[in-house]
Amino acid sequence: MFREAHSILSKRGPGRRQYRPGQGVTTLFLVRAPIVLATIAWAIGEALMRRSPRSDRLARVSWTVGVVLTLLHVVLAFDLTYAWDHEAAVQATVSQTLALVGWGWRGSIYINYLFLVIWMADACWWWLAPASHATRARWIEMTRLALFTFMFFNGAVIFASGFGRAIGTISIAVVLLTSIASRRLA
Repeated sequence: MFREAHSILSKRGPGRRQYRPGQGVTTLFLVRAPIVLATIAWAIGEALMRRSPRSDRLARVSWTVGVVLTLLHVVLAFDLTYAWDHEAAVQATVSQTLALVGWGWRGSIYINYLFLVIWMADACWWWLAPASHATRARWIEMTRLALFTFMFFNGAVIFASGFGRAIGTISIAVVLLTSIASRRLA
């Protein structure tokens, strides 16, 4: 999900336009932009969460926008980069992990899927039962915060580059400086 593709795979459907650098918007930009915006939305949601009823409503909207943008990123990556070939996505993820950390694991893409399911479930919980969401056990909230921070650190800092990495680094800093120190947990 957060792995940034370094090349466009040649498998394209019939009649599909493949974006190329220099032709305006590139495929890479189309795939990366939603996840960079999702990272910002996540950080805003974390920073505003549990501060006041008004800020909590804004945080919930930002949280939901982040989930939707992440889903858009996944759909665009599968469509524009991997031509809906899951094995190609798995191989690209393994290759990128191998290049960056020295080992590749086919299961890492499934960890990204699990993270997305957890984020969607949390957003649904927040919309359907906001009082319950606001008063959940501290250990649940701290575990969720640690998981999200870990996933965004890997996706938006370790596996990102350039502008995306800068946004990821700033987002992680905002979350670490605001969420732990000043969030009131009921």
